[in-house]
Amino acid sequence: MGIFKGKRRTVMIIAAALLLAALAWILTRKGDETQSRYTMTPIDRGDLEAVVSSTGTLGAVTTVQVGTQVSGRIAKIYTDFNRMVKKGDLIAMLDTSSLQMAVSEAESSYEKARAQLKQAKQDLERMQYLFKENIKTKNDLEQAQVNHELAMATLKSAQSSLERTRINLGYASITAPIDGIVISRSVDVGQTVAASLSSPTLFLIANDLQKMQILANVDESDIGQIQEGQDVRFTVQAQPSRKFSGKVSQIRLEPAVVNNVVNYTVVVSVANEDGVLLPGMTATIDFLVGQAKHVLRVANAALRLKPSEDMLAVLKKQFAERMKSRTAGASGATPGQPGRPSFPMAMGMGGFPGGGGNGRPRDVALIWLLDESGGLKAVRVRTGISDGQMTEIRSDELKEGMQVIKAINLTAAEQAARTMPRMRIL
Repeated sequence: MGIFKGKRRTVMIIAAALLLAALAWILTRKGDETQSRYTMTPIDRGDLEAVVSSTGTLGAVTTVQVGTQVSGRIAKIYTDFNRMVKKGDLIAMLDTSSLQMAVSEAESSYEKARAQLKQAKQDLERMQYLFKENIKTKNDLEQAQVNHELAMATLKSAQSSLERTRINLGYASITAPIDGIVISRSVDVGQTVAASLSSPTLFLIANDLQKMQILANVDESDIGQIQEGQDVRFTVQAQPSRKFSGKVSQIRLEPAVVNNVVNYTVVVSVANEDGVLLPGMTATIDFLVGQAKHVLRVANAALRLKPSEDMLAVLKKQFAERMKSRTAGASGATPGQPGRPSFPMAMGMGGFPGGGGNGRPRDVALIWLLDESGGLKAVRVRTGISDGQMTEIRSDELKEGMQVIKAINLTAAEQAARTMPRMRIL
C-alpha cells in the first residue's frame, strides 16, 4: 500500500512539473511573438546639434576686376596666374603707337591755338590804338575783341584735348589696383581689346586668400534661425574627410527667387591659413542653430510611429483611467459629459508627434514601449532639439538603455489592408 502511495505522489510531481514547463513555454512563446511584432530601438544619452543645411560658393573677401579704359593691342604682359602683385605694379602694357600719335596731334593743335591767340591779342592791341586815334570804328574794335576771346577758347579746348590724350597714353600702362594674387588672366600678347562700350576685364586679383567668404543661399523658412556671429561648419569635395569652421558675418536683405522659392544670401567668414580652400569651391554648410549636451535621445522613427488599433485601445484605456482619477471625489461627472474633453481631443492634447493642430503643443510626443509583462505602454515625453535622426526627450518614466518601439512589423494581410483603398458607400 505504501508503494502505491509513493508511486502516485511521484506521478503527481512529474505531472505538475510538466504543466509548469508547458505554461512557461507558452508564456515565453507569447513574449517572443510580442517582441517580434515590433522593431525596438534603445534610448541613449549623448550630445545633439540642430543645424540648418545649405550650399554656397567660396570666394575671396575682396576681388577686383582689372580692365582698360582705352582700346588697343596687348604689347606686353608682366604677370600670370597665381602671381603675387603689389599695388601700383605694372602688370600689362598696350601698344602705344596710335596713342603717341594722338598726343603729337594734340600738341600741334595746342601750339597752333596758342599762336592764334597771340595773333588775336596783337590785333586787339592794334585795334585799340587805332580806335583811340579815331582811325577805326567801334565795330572794328568789337570784332577784334571777339576774335581774341575765340582764340582764348580755342587754346583752352586744345589744352584739354592734349591733357586727355596724355591721360589715355598713361592708361596704356595697366597697373595692379590692390595687393593680392592674380587668379584670372583673360588676355594674351597680341590680343586686341576694345573699350568703346565697356571696360573689358583683363585680370582678376584677389586681395587675400587667407581670409575668404562663402555666399550661401538660405531658404526663407530657415532664415529666421540664422544670426550674425553664429558658428558654421562646412565641407568641400576636395577635402571630404575634413570639417572647416566659420562664422556668419552678414545676412543680406535682398531676396532672390529660385524655382519659386525665396532665398536670402548669407555671408560666412572663413579662415584659410593653410591655403587648401580655393575660390569657386562648392561648400556644404551646416549652420549650428541649437546644441544640447548629455541629454536623453531617441530615434525620430519612435516619435513618428503611427499607432495600431491595439495601441489606440491602450491609449483610450490610459486616458479613461487618468480621467477617472482626476474626477474621483469631485462632482461625480464622468468623462464624455459636457465640459469635459472627449477622447480624440485629449489624445491630441496628449501630443502625437508633429503637433500644432487641435491645440496640442509641438514639443510633446508619445513613445511606446513594452512593460515587464510584455504589454503595450504609452509614455508622454517633452521633445527638444533634433539633428534629423535623433531627438532630445525629457520624461521621468524613461531612462537610458530602455527599449522603445520604432516600427510595427505588419503581416501580409495587415499591409494589404493598409494599402487597399477604402470603398465609399453611396
